[in-house]
Amino acid sequence: MAQYEPKLVRYIYGLTRERELAEDLVQETFVSAYRALQTAPDDLRLSAWLYKIALNKVRSEKRRKELPVYSVTPAGGGQGRPEEEQPVLNVADPRQEPGEQVAQREQIMGTLGQLPDDQAAALLMDAQGYGDDEIASVLEVSVGAVRQKLFRGRKAFRALYQ
Repeated sequence: MAQYEPKLVRYIYGLTRERELAEDLVQETFVSAYRALQTAPDDLRLSAWLYKIALNKVRSEKRRKELPVYSVTPAGGGQGRPEEEQPVLNVADPRQEPGEQVAQREQIMGTLGQLPDDQAAALLMDAQGYGDDEIASVLEVSVGAVRQKLFRGRKAFRALYQ
């Protein structure tokens, strides 16, 4: 729990923008994982499995409450990638004033909240350094579909972000 809790809280917070809800859903994620551990596959990648459970918890909560879903993008990642695969925006620019960072973060959150859930989730996991295969496992799609979601998510973000 100690290893994955902070990452899962950030992930769920990025999707819901509610800190207390994120903490509650992380706890529910761990409870669900513990209960399902007996039936988990032998070749289980724990981190991808936990993210998958967490995403399902967010989706269930969103359906229940009709929450908007938000996300953030990587801070400084994407070196060596073609432009269409570059992170949509670096939100951790230390040269900005704190007030500018907050305003930019809010604008990014609002823009990403307009993206489909699967694109936002893929962008967020990519921002946290997860590979395409791990994202595919969580979203239950092929690696090619993940790449397409990332490409379309970045493209849609750029079109919406003004």
